[in-house]
Amino acid sequence: MKKYLLWISAGAFLAGCAGPQEKGEFKIDGQFKNLPLGPVVLEELTLDNVKVVDSTNVKDASGKFTLKGMVPEQGLYRMRFQNGKFVLLALDAGDMKVDGDMDKLEDVKVTGSEPTAELQQFMSDISKQSIALTEEMRKLDSLHGTMPDSVFQPQLVGLQKKEKDFENSFFDMAVKTKNPANAVFAISQVRNGEEIIAHKQVIAGLTTRFPKNVLVKSMTDKIAELEKSKQRGGDAAGGEEPAAVKIGQSAPDFTLPDPSGKMISLSSLRGKYVLVDFWASWCGPCREENPNVVKAYHQYKGKNFTILGVSLDKTKDKWLQAIQQDGLTWSHVSDLKFWDSAVVPLYGINSIPTNFLLDPQGKVIASNLRGPALEAKLKEVIK
Repeated sequence: MKKYLLWISAGAFLAGCAGPQEKGEFKIDGQFKNLPLGPVVLEELTLDNVKVVDSTNVKDASGKFTLKGMVPEQGLYRMRFQNGKFVLLALDAGDMKVDGDMDKLEDVKVTGSEPTAELQQFMSDISKQSIALTEEMRKLDSLHGTMPDSVFQPQLVGLQKKEKDFENSFFDMAVKTKNPANAVFAISQVRNGEEIIAHKQVIAGLTTRFPKNVLVKSMTDKIAELEKSKQRGGDAAGGEEPAAVKIGQSAPDFTLPDPSGKMISLSSLRGKYVLVDFWASWCGPCREENPNVVKAYHQYKGKNFTILGVSLDKTKDKWLQAIQQDGLTWSHVSDLKFWDSAVVPLYGINSIPTNFLLDPQGKVIASNLRGPALEAKLKEVIK
């Protein structure tokens, strides 16, 4: 099945019937320590694209800047900096202050915007939980085969329950928050389309609570399309999903053109650890994740590691623009055929971003490494 992507891609409040949807002017006063000189860009994140709303230039070491504009209703935005790092915002009309340190963006302080403060806290919480789960998975995996199943299996079941609880926390956030942008962000982090469809009541509740919010409507429309697509796929093919590439298998080889038209084969990168990164310029979660991938690349590119970006774009200009904007300095390929790309069925891709980490022999040793999980895995395998 295709098109599990729902995002624009990582709650203590009870929801009212209609969250903030204020229309009007906004102003963001920012000040960051260690802020590199150069542009600061404010971008609106939607389910289909990334739109520049305002920009400014930081010209001195004070780290101060101001962004202004009009906001039609509450939405998801990001402030993107010269070094590729960014801060997510749930932006309403009004004045907001954002203070922090570029070396510790997880500790950003937000005043004047309760929705953004809630979003930042949620992101911090899920990042900590994700790191803890990844570490627990790694430890349990290393013990597999060294203990009897009577001991291993209960630990595995316990870990699987924690993973399930972690996934449910995204739906809990969507139910509890009174901010439509944060509800959409929470649902967008759920990678499993089946789980999203299974939580119909949560999705229906968003439509009732935020009936006029365009971002919510766009997401619910995508989910309805996803459900119809699944039903058609099930009728046509007995409900079976394409077989995904499994860990331990050799990664299927493919050959696609790079931006200059040169054909590049995955097999030509044998001898290195390779992250095969499936993404697209129009994919919000992919663009959100790119700074993490950039950071990992620069940290390990001199240690027998590289990346092959495989884009599901439709137009070359937007593909190249995104590569430049996000600072993706590794090799890229695409046949520009969107979900009809030859690599989609080959790898069983049903959502992006999706990635596979290959060892120097071309075998898959990990998949879907996002955020801190990518860096943790590279640290583990690359000495």
